[in-house]
Amino acid sequence: MRVSKKLSKQELRRRERNQGQVALRLFWSAAIVVGLIAIGYSVLQLSKPQLGISIPVMSSARHIQIGEQHEVYNSDPPTSGPHYAEPAQAGFYNEALPDEQLVHNLEHGYVIIWYNCTSLGGTACQNFKTQIQAVMDQAGPVSVSGSNKLIAVPRPSLVGSLAASSWGRLYQPDAFNADELLLFIKDFRNKAPEPGAP
Repeated sequence: MRVSKKLSKQELRRRERNQGQVALRLFWSAAIVVGLIAIGYSVLQLSKPQLGISIPVMSSARHIQIGEQHEVYNSDPPTSGPHYAEPAQAGFYNEALPDEQLVHNLEHGYVIIWYNCTSLGGTACQNFKTQIQAVMDQAGPVSVSGSNKLIAVPRPSLVGSLAASSWGRLYQPDAFNADELLLFIKDFRNKAPEPGAP
């Protein structure tokens, strides 16, 4: 006696239903795993220590005329406050720029890298500047504006050889560390009241 290999319609529907349930379970299992990974990554990002210190944003972030007197900045180098109407162009500078001009850049989401070569000789200073420029190049542009939103500028009064500031944040390492400087740029660049400005 031969056993029929044909399945009844009812049996076929049952198998299709079981296969659909297995596929649905696999889909939801994968979705849960992806969700848990995303939550874990977010928690890790929020719990990692951030470079620098938070500086209270000054309540007066108004435009002032060139040379106009204003309240003293609450950090040195500054991280917010009154500023000139015209920001500086992104780039590497060998001459100091007014704090009031650079604060406007901070309001646009720039990171300002302040450097002090006064204790370095000519060749050592040039090497230091080259290292800073390399970090700036590695950071690349901000997708919103196409600018890299980075300025490096000398600050002879700076305690130490390097500082970096963003809107409401100041990073002053004991020594130059390219990886840390790049991380500061990535974490705090374009986090300001006017991030869409060039």
